[in-house]
Parts: sequence; C-alpha cells; structure tokens
Amino acid sequence: MDFRRIEWIFLVVFVGLNIFLGISYFQAQQVDLATIKSGDAATITDITRDQIKLPRLSKKTPKGDYLASQANSALTAARTNLVKQQVSISEGDYQELQANLDVPITLKKNQELRQMKTFVKNNVYHGKEYEYAPALSNDERVVFAQHPQAGLIYDRRAAVTLHVSDNRLVSYTQTYLTKLNILRDHLSLMSEQDAVIALYRDNDIPNNSAIVSTQLAYSYLLDAKGSTVYV
Repeated sequence: MDFRRIEWIFLVVFVGLNIFLGISYFQAQQVDLATIKSGDAATITDITRDQIKLPRLSKKTPKGDYLASQANSALTAARTNLVKQQVSISEGDYQELQANLDVPITLKKNQELRQMKTFVKNNVYHGKEYEYAPALSNDERVVFAQHPQAGLIYDRRAAVTLHVSDNRLVSYTQTYLTKLNILRDHLSLMSEQDAVIALYRDNDIPNNSAIVSTQLAYSYLLDAKGSTVYV
C-alpha cells in the first residue's frame, strides 16, 4: 500500500474541508448580519407605523469609558469669588451650592436661552464646563450639565440648575465633579438607532409620541469604595 499517497489524499481532503468550513462560516456570518439589518429595518417601519416621530438617527457606534469620581470640596473655595449672590453650601454625599441673585435678571423674549448661557459662562464657578441640557429642563427649571474632557454627564452631582420665576432668573444651584478617573476605556456602545430600537422593543416609547433629539452622556451607575461610578 502506498502510504505516502494516502497521506497526500488525507492532506488534500483536510485542506478542502477547512476551506469549505471557512466559506460556510463566512456565509453564515453574512446571513446573520443581513438578518439583523433586515430586522432593524422592519422595526423602524413598525415605529413609523405606530406614529412615533424620529429625528435622523446615526448608525455610527461610538466609544465610551467607565468613569469614577470622588467627593470634593471645590465649591467651598469657589464661594468667595462669586459676586452679587447670596451663597450657601449644603454638605451630604456631595456638595451643593445654592445662590440667590441680589438682583434678579429679567429674561427678554426670544433671548432667554442666550442670556442664561451667558450668565452660566460668566457668573458660575467653572461655568464654561457646563452646557445646556434641554432634555432635563422645563419652563421654571433650566439645567446645564457638566461637560468635562471625559464627556457630557447627566447627573445631579454635575449640574447647574437655574430657577426662573415670572420670567426672571432668581437663583441657581450647582454641583461639581473634579478629577474623573478612567476605570475601563474604549468600550463599544450602541448607535443612536440601536438605542432607539432597544427602547421601542422594551415598550419604553409610547405610540403617537416623538423623539425630539438624542444625546450621548454618562449617567450614574453606583457608589463603591468612596467613589461614584459613571457609564
């Protein structure tokens, strides 16, 4: 018996089998991907059929980190630099500064937001680190979320809240995060479209409603070992 010939036959069969399995696996992956895309398209159609209005949704997958911060007393030192404001600070799990304006600011029609942005930028401790958060605001309570270098944060520990009465800015509260440590970085996140689809499938979006905008931001996860963790 020609064993060398048999070895070659087995080798050829082995290589051929591996090529076949490789092609089959690739085709299966393509089918799965096509199925997912088809399923997403069908879900978007269902969302539209349920009279849910959507903005333009990105399919781009962003990156994110796990962040951690610790309690700080930065606002205590800041209070001495705030002028024309009556300031007090409450202590608890985190510091909160309360400020009443000596002279309330009258907000002009169609210029309210511009005036409030200018006020936060020029009159609030590290005001340039905060940006307007429409999703968290209403007519009497206008929220600016802290946006350090790590990313926008939606949490009561990192916000400036302006209080409006009779179309006048009368007071505000502020919380502030100092150094943020990265616990784990460069995680792949959901795209805007994937996030909306997930909410819809979980019945968290009612019929006949509208998603006005989307915003990627960190939110509170838990407290552990003296640190607050955000994802």
